[in-house]
Amino acid sequence: VQGQFTTAQALAEVPIRAINPQTGVASQMRLGDIATIKREYVDPPATKVRHQGKEVLALGVSMAKGGDIIAMGKALNVALKGIERELPAGILLEQVQDQPKAVTTSVGEFVRVLIEAVVIVLAVSFISLGLHTRPLRIDIWPGLVVGITIPLVLAITFTTMFYWGVGLHKISLGSLIIALGLLVDDAIIAVEMMVRKLEEGYDKMHAATFAYDATAMPMLTGTLITAVGFLPIGLAKSTVGEYTFAIFAVTAASLVISWVVSVYFVPYLGALLLKSKPAADGEVHELFDTPFYNRFRGVVRWCVENRWKTIAITLLVFALGILGMGRVQQQFFPDSSRPEVLVDLWLPEGSTIQETEALAKRFEARMLKEP
Repeated sequence: VQGQFTTAQALAEVPIRAINPQTGVASQMRLGDIATIKREYVDPPATKVRHQGKEVLALGVSMAKGGDIIAMGKALNVALKGIERELPAGILLEQVQDQPKAVTTSVGEFVRVLIEAVVIVLAVSFISLGLHTRPLRIDIWPGLVVGITIPLVLAITFTTMFYWGVGLHKISLGSLIIALGLLVDDAIIAVEMMVRKLEEGYDKMHAATFAYDATAMPMLTGTLITAVGFLPIGLAKSTVGEYTFAIFAVTAASLVISWVVSVYFVPYLGALLLKSKPAADGEVHELFDTPFYNRFRGVVRWCVENRWKTIAITLLVFALGILGMGRVQQQFFPDSSRPEVLVDLWLPEGSTIQETEALAKRFEARMLKEP
């Protein structure tokens, strides 16, 4: 039946054309002449919804593809206030699930973790890169160079995500947290190389040039190898691949961007900010003649002299790692933190919806007794 009908009587008045199969004579009658038309629930119902022990009408609102669920939630709240004012007496509108609120909370937690990770990486960079001078004190400039590259890489990565259509969600934010420790590696290597060459007496321009010549291609090789390690996730043609493609996209993009920033921007920034310092007491000193490097050199010497023991220890640790990996629980997604439980009730094939409803009511009554 086509057209808009506001009452059952209007639908009953719809004319229909009937042909007598014996005489072939056509006649016209109303739909109400051959059928009883009334407005009520479908019997038997295809689905039923209950809430807090009562039968209710459920209305679901889904976000369009590519939409912003946070903006949709705000617009929906405004619309609900207008709808509530127009509802007849006795009809209440209650929001059972608020997906935009859950997404806001979840993304907010990941953003907080990302900020904490950035702060930790910055603190470690300032301390580790700053302890290169003699006498012992922290030089803030190498750490500052690395600190400036982190927000720059993240900003370019977010722009790339926008053009690739990758949204800001748990998977993409988790990928940034994973890649955060990797994307500062290239910048740290370039800055460390410049600092060492400045301590050896190079001027800033030659130190920056040497850092590029010595580290650009090795860092590119390492960056591409790390990015390719996530390639199987991006190429997976499965349900898992649909969810986890952002891991490959975000990680690979951030790593490549970090390399570009490290080989082009970091040398320039280092030439502006790093300070050229003379050797201690005005004399040339061995940069690696320190207690730490002496102990480390001793460990390396023992490993070389006892190579078979070193290989055996390495294989043992590798075997223990494989053994421990088998004991790790495997699951697609971590347990949900939302206060909800999904229960499937299965009855024998051929059971009526009334039998299913009766069982659901028993389960509902049991759950309503829980605090």
